[in-house]
Amino acid sequence: MTEDTGQQHDTRQPPEAQREKGAERGGSFLGRLLGSLMSKVIILVVIVLVGAYVLIAKLEDLNPFASHTTITTTVVLGKLTKIEQVHVATRSYPVDVRITQSVGVIPCFLICNQMELKGSGTDDAIVNLSKLSRQDVSIDQSTETVTVRMAAPVIGPADLDPVTCSITSSHGAINGATQAFRNNPNGYRPLYQAAESQIHNTAEHDQALLAAGEQSTRAMLTQVLGVVGVKKVTVDFS
Repeated sequence: MTEDTGQQHDTRQPPEAQREKGAERGGSFLGRLLGSLMSKVIILVVIVLVGAYVLIAKLEDLNPFASHTTITTTVVLGKLTKIEQVHVATRSYPVDVRITQSVGVIPCFLICNQMELKGSGTDDAIVNLSKLSRQDVSIDQSTETVTVRMAAPVIGPADLDPVTCSITSSHGAINGATQAFRNNPNGYRPLYQAAESQIHNTAEHDQALLAAGEQSTRAMLTQVLGVVGVKKVTVDFS
């Protein structure tokens, strides 16, 4: 009878290895547990902070002692009435004028002076707020809006540009009699006055200049009153 001489092998791990694996499993579980707890804590902290921020914001809105901007008529008028003779818009215009200087009933072909000026000049839309009163200003504290009632921009004096101007003249046949016209140092003044008058009349009927003046005035008042807390400016031109 043959004897079984094979050896049996013990597949069990030593106690030390089992303890190490158990420790690894325990450490892995503990790490996952701590990670989960940390994530929940972070989420909870974020929720608490957001809730606190919303609560504080509501309390500040309800707080009667909270800081609010108060816009007064005195402050608004103090800013506006400093605005005097502001040129809010300008435009350039061509000019062509002719004038004739004669002597009584003497025919022009004998004694006269005919002059023509061609060139260009400018005219401006102007506002003056120095005369505004409390009745001209309304304030809405809830919307921080100011309404200003004022006169529309007016057209100022014309400014003839001498650089662009050229003057031509012709005289009557009797040169000796017309010499006084040519020697007069103020002889061209009526021509200049006529040119400036033509520019001014054109500007007064220029709707584009008037519209630009109103738009510029609104922008100017918005900027001036913005420094005292006004959010919106409405201008009513009369």
